[in-house]
Amino acid sequence: MHSLKTAIMQTIDLKLLKELVDVQDTPCISIYMPTHRVHPANATDPITFKNLYKQALQYIQDNDLQKHAKLIQPLEKLISDKTFWDHNDEGLAIFVSPDSTQIIRLPEKVQEITCVADSFCVKPLFKLYHENQQYYLLALALDDVQLYHGDKYRLQEIDIKNNVPTTMKEALGGELTDNHLHASVVQGAGLHGYMEKSQEEDIDMDRFFRKIDQAILEHYPIPHDVPLVLAALPEHHSHFMRISKHTNFSPIHLHINPQSLNKASLLEKVQEIFNTLLEKRKKELLERYQLAIPENLSSLDIGDVIRDVIDGKVEVLCIENGKSIDGHIDIDERKIVQKNGQHTDVINELACLVFGYGGSVIVLDESEMPSETGIFTINRY
Repeated sequence: MHSLKTAIMQTIDLKLLKELVDVQDTPCISIYMPTHRVHPANATDPITFKNLYKQALQYIQDNDLQKHAKLIQPLEKLISDKTFWDHNDEGLAIFVSPDSTQIIRLPEKVQEITCVADSFCVKPLFKLYHENQQYYLLALALDDVQLYHGDKYRLQEIDIKNNVPTTMKEALGGELTDNHLHASVVQGAGLHGYMEKSQEEDIDMDRFFRKIDQAILEHYPIPHDVPLVLAALPEHHSHFMRISKHTNFSPIHLHINPQSLNKASLLEKVQEIFNTLLEKRKKELLERYQLAIPENLSSLDIGDVIRDVIDGKVEVLCIENGKSIDGHIDIDERKIVQKNGQHTDVINELACLVFGYGGSVIVLDESEMPSETGIFTINRY
């Protein structure tokens, strides 16, 4: 039975990539296109799609690929679906196979691509995957606690009411020591009383933060591979980090009063963090590449890359954004061939092979690439 999946801003994660890459040796159509969110710009989107649809149809007719012909039907229905085109984001990806049609609205502009082959074109998704990390954000203050789940484009507050205490008073109630300490200071305890009060306040803070930490662990367990960003005043960071049982804190945090920022400003601040981490990872990657060259653990030539990928040597495949090479990889012959009816590119096939072998596929802009070949590897051996 043919199924239709439409996702509004679906997160590009490993599960989705694996699901698409696993579709092999069956008729497939992949279409990517930029779209527009608002009128009147979005009025041009159905026209762009119709042209890409015609291109797919032409590929099929030119090569007499009857096995692909029935895949056109789900695409035909979209052309005149006004409701569908009224809810665009920045980009669109459509994947059609005999079993299903998957439609994904993308948060970034993408190049126009039409691919007719025996597998899906997933290459553009790797950039979105690596640059759009999911995370949780804990906005922590003594009189206001909020938990968010977000990515590069969205920050969604989680309703923690009744599960996580959101103020110190709610968490500790009658156990608060302030009243007793206030009395000791008033009665003339002097500096000694002040120091006691300060120490007791720290104890209250630790007890409060411990209750928050335990409640989040119990009610909102965060996957170990999803970072937790802490937004709090600098003096609260050391307290919370010291008592917390979470093990997946982001290496960079927000040293701010989270109450001073609205959700949009928080999102902007968090994205600055991840942009910094992304640039750091890219720099480390290029440093690894430079170290790999004298050890013969890197390839630049497309022929060498193909052979290394087929042999399972490639740990990291780096490709230039927008780079494509016409053709199909003949695994047995270990080279590029032109195959009738295949309108895909070699770079996409290499990306799928590396991903299937458990390697990483990193997309860099042209200005970030260390060579003009548009591709390089870091090999395992």
